[in-house]
Amino acid sequence: MTLSTTILIQGLAGAITVLLGFELSRWLVAAEMRHWLGSRPARLVLARCAGWRGLGLLAYLGFFVGFGYRLGPAQAIAMGLFAGVLSLAAMIDLRSRLLPDRLTLGLVVLGLGLAAMGVTVSLTEALAGAVVGYCLPWALAKFSDRRRRSRLAHDEPMEPSMGRGDFALIASIGCWLGFSSLAFVLVFASLGMLSLAVWGFLRRGWQLSTALPFGPALCLAAMAVAPFAPMASSAGL
Repeated sequence: MTLSTTILIQGLAGAITVLLGFELSRWLVAAEMRHWLGSRPARLVLARCAGWRGLGLLAYLGFFVGFGYRLGPAQAIAMGLFAGVLSLAAMIDLRSRLLPDRLTLGLVVLGLGLAAMGVTVSLTEALAGAVVGYCLPWALAKFSDRRRRSRLAHDEPMEPSMGRGDFALIASIGCWLGFSSLAFVLVFASLGMLSLAVWGFLRRGWQLSTALPFGPALCLAAMAVAPFAPMASSAGL
């Protein structure tokens, strides 16, 4: 089998995994979504997915074009799964302001397992990414919410700037892409959210108390950074 044929097969395997990861994850979180939202709202959140599947495929295509010639079959399948699950997470958070635990914690477990097997980043990178990815945003969010609260009236309602689902999502991204890539994900996601917030303040009249879903920005930033993550295959494994 020629090299070009092998690369093509790996690319197709990864693309199929994007779709499988999206659909299996959608089935996995359905019960949790019904628990939090009710049956009908949960069905609406999880419906009309074609564009989001396409986003996952597009993200994987970018990863494969930029990095595919160094991918092994395991890396191709793993990153296809990563892109599929992230596209679903972005869709759910944008529509419902929820990030199901089964989705984020499942990504953490898979990310650590793949790192331990030498498929993605090193286990040290994955562990550091998970710990820093959860603890640092948690501390920054607490500080930010305290500052925001001091600027509002005492009885004015205020949603937290980030929730537990966001922390778990960042930790899962750290597991998959490693600690050294996590800073780029957070910077790109924050810049995207800042641009959106400025637009909202100027055009929509948003206030400091307005909370926005951070998950979609994190997922898009992770997809953009993934081609440059220190994968095991780039080290000759």
